[in-house]
Amino acid sequence: MVAYSGNDPRDAVMKDSITVAGVGYLLNNDGTSNKLDLTAANEIAIGVSMGESSRDADGTLETANATVSFAPLNGVMMVASAASQTYTTGLLVYVQAAGVVGTTSSSRKLLGVYVGKGEVTSSSAGELVPVNVTQAATS
Repeated sequence: MVAYSGNDPRDAVMKDSITVAGVGYLLNNDGTSNKLDLTAANEIAIGVSMGESSRDADGTLETANATVSFAPLNGVMMVASAASQTYTTGLLVYVQAAGVVGTTSSSRKLLGVYVGKGEVTSSSAGELVPVNVTQAATS
């Protein structure tokens, strides 16, 4: 671990019954159990998953005391998008339900600014998009 580097991955325990599907999902503190949860639209993200949450010996995603690696919000990050979103360079990006981002702003926390060439995401959630998270909401 390099001291004072925001890019160093961190490990944490997930809230029971919550799993992470892969890279790029937004995480926040559960607020009651000192565990991580997938962000909801009105919650403040603290990091982005670096992979899926842990699996048991049979290869099934664990649903109790599962661990996940995440990167604290820092600079430009590849973040999982909601399905069928249209992004243009400089567009504000907001936290949506289930740990993904999108373009809907109503009652949602700002995550940052889209810094790609412009794209429309697929009809399935989880496609990664580049977001400068230095403007993320902290309250």
